[in-house]
Amino acid sequence: MDENFRAWVWNPTDESNQFWRSWIANHPDKTDEVYEAISLLNKLSFPNYRLTEEETSSLWHDIRNFSQSKKKVVSDKSSSFGWWLGAAAGVILATVSSLLIWNHDNTISYETAYGETRTLLLPDSSTVILNANSRIVLSDDWNKNATRKVWLAGEAFFEVVHTRNHQPFQVKVGDGLAVEVLGTSFNVYHRESDTKVVLNSGKITLTYPEAKEEKKIVMKPGELVEYKEDRIVKREVDPTMYASWTENKIILNQTSLLEMIRMAKDNYGVEIEVASEKMLTQTVSGSMPTGNAENFANQIARVFQLQIIRENNKILLHE
Repeated sequence: MDENFRAWVWNPTDESNQFWRSWIANHPDKTDEVYEAISLLNKLSFPNYRLTEEETSSLWHDIRNFSQSKKKVVSDKSSSFGWWLGAAAGVILATVSSLLIWNHDNTISYETAYGETRTLLLPDSSTVILNANSRIVLSDDWNKNATRKVWLAGEAFFEVVHTRNHQPFQVKVGDGLAVEVLGTSFNVYHRESDTKVVLNSGKITLTYPEAKEEKKIVMKPGELVEYKEDRIVKREVDPTMYASWTENKIILNQTSLLEMIRMAKDNYGVEIEVASEKMLTQTVSGSMPTGNAENFANQIARVFQLQIIRENNKILLHE
């Protein structure tokens, strides 16, 4: 019921993370209660959703048409009120059912829409920043399991805390690849057939399938491992570049136009076409803000010095 505690769970900041993690360390006898409270508050949270202007206009249109078609009001006021109350309850129930973050299969899931990022606090006080068009799933008794497992589709940045009982933390993605840690920070990207893992700090073990066997790679800070078409490639990178989206910007380092178009599709659901395929190999370095879908497309055109044409919800880039 503490307002500051709720604010920390639902909208964690560096300052609140430092305060509450210090508080937990100084009150070890309260650890189980804190984790239980975090789990409860997470189950009560709702994803942000706002009706578009078109949806709002359509809704008001339907309401007006409905009220005009019901000019003959039932004489029994209590019956009429009861009908409206039931209708309202039905609408609320339908809305809540679509917004609740837990499923009926004993799992809890968090999702982001196109262009949306979301910071989550897990029951163990680990932090997850979920990128746009992404989803993370965990069991509703997650903190009681021997391994803290989460399933990811999309992209997320993890800051994992080390537990007193050395409980492993594992991120699983759909192609049989898993990342296992005790306490560290790293970025996981998994969309369609491509998976990238970048380690910022600490140490992680990457498990992946190869020839029907399970193999492992131990990663060090500053390393990237890419798993694509059943092949593993490891190289050294600047990890801040791959986590820059968590600060609402993108760092470009000889980034191709093809890669930028992929980002637009993954994070905003925007399809961008080019007048000539040879344009796709153009590269650029620097940084740019993320913003919304329209701003992102405009930024792509600007940094590559291209012209942009919009026709029927399609975007075409040409020189």
